[in-house]
Amino acid sequence: MPLYKEENFLVVHPGSKHTLFSFGLQDSLSPPQYKIPSVVYQDAITKEYKSKKTEEDNQLIEIHPIKAAKIVDVNAFNYLLKIILQSVITNNPIITINQIPLLLIIPSLTWSRANIEYVTKYVIESLEFTAFNILDISLASTFGVGSSTSAVVVNVGYESIQIVPVVGYQIIKFASKYISGPGSKLINEELSKILPNLSESQIEDLKTSGIYEVLNDHEDTFYSFDDLQKSVDDNDDDFDIAKKITEDTAEPMAIETATNGTKQEVSNNNNDDEQKPNRELETNTFIDSKTGSKIAVGKERFQGSGKLISFIVETIYESLKLIPDIEKRQECYSNVIIIGSTGKIPGFKEGILYKLFQDYLIREPHGTANGKSNDDSNGINITLAKYQQADDAIDGESTSDLYQVPNAIKLAKYPDYFPEWKKPKEKGGSWDDVYFLGGEIYGKQIFSNNSNHGRELFIDSEVYEERGPQSIWDVSI
Repeated sequence: MPLYKEENFLVVHPGSKHTLFSFGLQDSLSPPQYKIPSVVYQDAITKEYKSKKTEEDNQLIEIHPIKAAKIVDVNAFNYLLKIILQSVITNNPIITINQIPLLLIIPSLTWSRANIEYVTKYVIESLEFTAFNILDISLASTFGVGSSTSAVVVNVGYESIQIVPVVGYQIIKFASKYISGPGSKLINEELSKILPNLSESQIEDLKTSGIYEVLNDHEDTFYSFDDLQKSVDDNDDDFDIAKKITEDTAEPMAIETATNGTKQEVSNNNNDDEQKPNRELETNTFIDSKTGSKIAVGKERFQGSGKLISFIVETIYESLKLIPDIEKRQECYSNVIIIGSTGKIPGFKEGILYKLFQDYLIREPHGTANGKSNDDSNGINITLAKYQQADDAIDGESTSDLYQVPNAIKLAKYPDYFPEWKKPKEKGGSWDDVYFLGGEIYGKQIFSNNSNHGRELFIDSEVYEERGPQSIWDVSI
């Protein structure tokens, strides 16, 4: 018989600043329906929790249950789950709790076993869910992208960075990296030095406004910023270094025409700054969220990201070099998944690719200090030859010295068959939350699948009664 109806699935991803959740899967799987602050309030005297604070509640303390991707107050976190459940029941009064399966998408790299078991106990015993499971956010991201069973998932939070290689749908924990402190907060700190007259909230407003941008027009690469943007736009963020080199070599006139056409279009709009790309404007404005007023900022809005990008790129390399199988290591480099709201910053993902390419892509060693051949066309030919040699090595030759990685670096290609995730296209869609899509896909498999293939796919009352909170490790992957 059917297990649970998809319209009753509750999928939740709790983050340090915000918690995303959806109740009910749509026919076409959709981005999360709700985004709430990951905040609860506690009475300083009674220690009771509340969901909101009024002007009369002077004794209430604001508590953030999650910081730097770790649970720091598990009781406050459990109350956050209770708030979500209460809102679902309130808005769907004919639904009972035993009809709702709960899936939590979590960073298992940073959540302790003790906290996960404590949450499991609360979910089953106190909230009385009859179906519950957890899914690691990196696995969920890989499920959501669906282009490969292997990837490296780069999770950039506000105060933390997590780099997790996934090989054959298995998290490689010994190669994973968690760094507390650096995150998008590092951009805020750099911008505060550059723009000391702006307050902390104004710096955050600038960073998330859309006019803050990472410019990636480097002279020591085979391509220009416009070429990269065209490649990304045309291929849903799928940027393959090898493919780009080949295209530049085979069709130089086509690229030049496209670039010139873009420049001509811009020049025709010189009298209307609103039509010009942000990077061509001397100044641009953003809205102060506290006052609603416009604040003008100059080209400082293109600065401040370099330190964070360099740190992320170095950590990716340090993580993936621990993968002993070089073919699997290359698969990870060929499927870079960047998640988290920091990825919404225009040019940020491309900046990571540029830096990875500049610092670590295997190229002909004879050339300038940065690895680029003095003769561009010769450098391209040598690089293409390296790819061919690498393919020969994969086909069975013992010349492992020829096959070094990374010999290609690209963002994982997002699927074409989830139209809701492409909206709004001008802002890159909702792919920064692709792990949520992966959670929805996984939820369909475990909560509505009639066959369990000989093992439990989630905790129910019977499983919990037999094995207790530790049963979560028998059903999670």
